[in-house]
Amino acid sequence: MRPVLCNTLDCGGGAAIAARRLHRGLRQLGDDSVFAVMQQSGDIPGCLALTSRLRRTLQPFFRQGERLPLLLYPKRDRNVLFSPSWRPSGVHRDIMGLRPDVVHLHWIADSFVPLHSLARLTAPIVWTLHDTWALTGGCHILKGCEFYRQGCGRCPELGSRTGMDMSSLGYSLREAAYKKVRMTIVAPSRHMEVLAKASPLFQNHQIVRIPNGVDTERFRPIDKHVARHILQLPQDVPLLVFGAVAPGRDPNKGFDLLCDALRELPMPLRGRAQCAVFGGSIAASETPLPAIELGRLHDDVSLALVYSAADVFICPSREENLPNTIMESLACGTPVVAFRTGGIPDLVDDEENGMLAPCYDVKALAEGITKILLSSVDQKQRLSCAARQKAVDEYALPDIARRYHDLYLTLIADSQHFH
Repeated sequence: MRPVLCNTLDCGGGAAIAARRLHRGLRQLGDDSVFAVMQQSGDIPGCLALTSRLRRTLQPFFRQGERLPLLLYPKRDRNVLFSPSWRPSGVHRDIMGLRPDVVHLHWIADSFVPLHSLARLTAPIVWTLHDTWALTGGCHILKGCEFYRQGCGRCPELGSRTGMDMSSLGYSLREAAYKKVRMTIVAPSRHMEVLAKASPLFQNHQIVRIPNGVDTERFRPIDKHVARHILQLPQDVPLLVFGAVAPGRDPNKGFDLLCDALRELPMPLRGRAQCAVFGGSIAASETPLPAIELGRLHDDVSLALVYSAADVFICPSREENLPNTIMESLACGTPVVAFRTGGIPDLVDDEENGMLAPCYDVKALAEGITKILLSSVDQKQRLSCAARQKAVDEYALPDIARRYHDLYLTLIADSQHFH
């Protein structure tokens, strides 16, 4: 069986990581999986770029051109990720030229697979929702907005007060495109499943829930002292870890909330603890604790060392689907403190493998951090074992790949019967 997994990037961002891992898991099962991308930067077996070298070179200019209409909204949130998808593309010919048994879409924004191309994909389509772009007029994060339930318009992210705006146009494009195809929508989290089922756009499409997977052999506990020695981290201090792509620039990742929570730590603890940050640069001067910047980590071994070196991993995000970082931390036996938002409660069982705080309550977040750091050796061991067991039982990559494999087989059989 040949599934073709489509994602705009092969590296960078949670969707690329999840798609890349699934691709590897499917190939380990024996499937002839192809990972088709627009921008290829790594050397992944079975991965290929579907766009020409010229288009890849010009892609930054295309991206800016596609977003020119956003200039019509001077009151828009400048931090918002709003992606139109109207630029012409013949990528459907390249995808079908790979002779797929199933086309599995992941994060396809930046006009990698434009919405109008969906009807030209003649194989069964699976679409995993890594954010809300597929069910809104162009927003990737809802921020509490529910206009997607009624066709968008008056988009708060665009600062728009009119019902006929870019978001309503994007919604109409989706409505027209989705009516022409039969798709199976995959929600990685319960939260995303609820959103998908509430969307009028998906009312005629099957919706199933399959979480993303993590390689629990690559992400596994490493002796804390050994991990800290390898990474040259201090041995005898409470160590907190926070990681995200561009943590200091993306407000959704909650770096400001993290700093506020660290200021709420009790003074004896605040005087000893340190915070290690990976994924990008931060304003270290703003961090209430001594900050250790680890930079971008490009391999699973380095990530596993960081999680294993930590006493606790903190995810202060405002909104998340099913964060890879939390999954990785749990697999390494490191408890997690986070807000009870999005799909995070799927991963973190409060007081069992970590602590959950009410949304954006920085005092409660600080209390969760404190409770773990000051817990007894036995309590820490219990949290660590529960964290590891959660990842193995519910998110092990071979199991997730098998669930997708079985879904593909069902859709292929249904398609043959339908035709």
